[in-house]
Amino acid sequence: MPDPLVLPIAAYAPDLPDYPAAGSANVRNVYPRTPQSYGAVPQPAAQYNALNARCQGAAAFRDKTGQVYLFAGDVNDLYSLTAGASGWSNASKAAGAYSIGSDLQWQFAYFNGDVIATDYTDPVQFFTPGVSSTFTDLPGGAPKGKYIAVVKNAFVVLGNTFDPGNGALPQRLWWCDAGNAKSWSTPGTTQAAQNQAGAVDLLGGAGQVQGFASDLINADAVVFQEYAVRRMMYVGPPDIFSLLPVENAKGTPAPYSIVVNGGIAYYWGQDGIYAFDGGASLPIGANRVDKTVYADVDQSSFTRVIGASDPVNRLIWWAYPGFGNVNGNPNRLLAYNWVLDRFTICDITCETLAQTLSVGYTLDQLYTILGYSLDTLPAPLDSTVWMGGRPQLALFDTSHKLNFLTGTPLAATVETQEIQPTPGRRTLIRNARPLIDGATPSVAIGYRDRQQDTVSYSAAAALNRLGTCPGRVSGRYILAKLTIPATTGWTNISGVELDIANQGRR
Repeated sequence: MPDPLVLPIAAYAPDLPDYPAAGSANVRNVYPRTPQSYGAVPQPAAQYNALNARCQGAAAFRDKTGQVYLFAGDVNDLYSLTAGASGWSNASKAAGAYSIGSDLQWQFAYFNGDVIATDYTDPVQFFTPGVSSTFTDLPGGAPKGKYIAVVKNAFVVLGNTFDPGNGALPQRLWWCDAGNAKSWSTPGTTQAAQNQAGAVDLLGGAGQVQGFASDLINADAVVFQEYAVRRMMYVGPPDIFSLLPVENAKGTPAPYSIVVNGGIAYYWGQDGIYAFDGGASLPIGANRVDKTVYADVDQSSFTRVIGASDPVNRLIWWAYPGFGNVNGNPNRLLAYNWVLDRFTICDITCETLAQTLSVGYTLDQLYTILGYSLDTLPAPLDSTVWMGGRPQLALFDTSHKLNFLTGTPLAATVETQEIQPTPGRRTLIRNARPLIDGATPSVAIGYRDRQQDTVSYSAAAALNRLGTCPGRVSGRYILAKLTIPATTGWTNISGVELDIANQGRR
């Protein structure tokens, strides 16, 4: 009698053929946890009060004392939240003071003790944590800008700018006086030369400036345009910065897809998903997810593709509006594990993503400030959500509320690799044992006799008291599909063990 056959969970690689490759499109609502297993993705759990409208950008920073501040923006207002607060406070310079475009996101940066926010439509804003209660127009003559970066810890740089004298300059970079974001000397003047302030227009066919990535392994920063990427290196006066195109970098149609983690910029290019170290781009999505994801994404809504880093789980997440989205809201979360070099996808709808920091509350404050009881907590007491200063992936739901992924695990579907257990022969499957450390999954066996056939599936068999899912299926090519309900109590799923018997040729 043949030994039990163990089939590992396939990699999420829908662009690959089912056989003999190890990819599958049916790996959903789990994330790559170890080289051998996937983990449960918790459902979003809302915290705090809602913003007034769709969230169009969020960020988190520490002040000079280590206090954590969260910031968010919608079409008309900016908001702040810190320890001791029960929810968001309106931090606009005046209620309803702003008018950000529907295809734009608020961009935030921390420089020299100030949080700087830009939305292109309105004057650049600043807020001093520990001092300010509202944002204020940034002094010093800064232009309006769609994108912002801090370069060499000395310059605030705005890209794709607008100023009263020149109007819209979508290919312009403009930076402040060295070390002083509240002074923007007029480019080309003696004062600008003395203060190392300046501007440059990236003229040519590379298109508009689409964003920045700072502090990469091989560059002080890079500038993304629609069809090119330029390495930005500080060279000092008189040029201040060197800006040269980078070979093999593709540019991006999705400006908010750019995520920097560990000196690497991850982004959606014109033809796929890339990782860029400042020297060259690596096509991490090629032959795995690019074709499927780019066919699914709403091509008219690339500005709604939002990226964020999840350093706790070693994931880069992108929310994007796929088929069936409503009003352009992202309804897919694509994740990439940079250690395991594996992707996954989740069916979660949101307005935007952000990497934030936990604010921090004592047990008493959870009750007295936030109003929770032990029965209503949206995350366990030992969750890092309640520990101040811990990195957290956050999203805003379509009710404009901040959520962390701390709820009950999502209902998940995973599929194993398809194999031919005995070349040239059919195989009888008599039993299946899910290799999972909890929950009560069901198993359906997929089978076919020719690669030209569509995979057929047996009826899903529930887990019995012996830990198996009984069923009899015969075929030459075999795989298993496991369905896990939305429930707590499991951490890893690695595959399925099949009880098999060889059959004759057919």
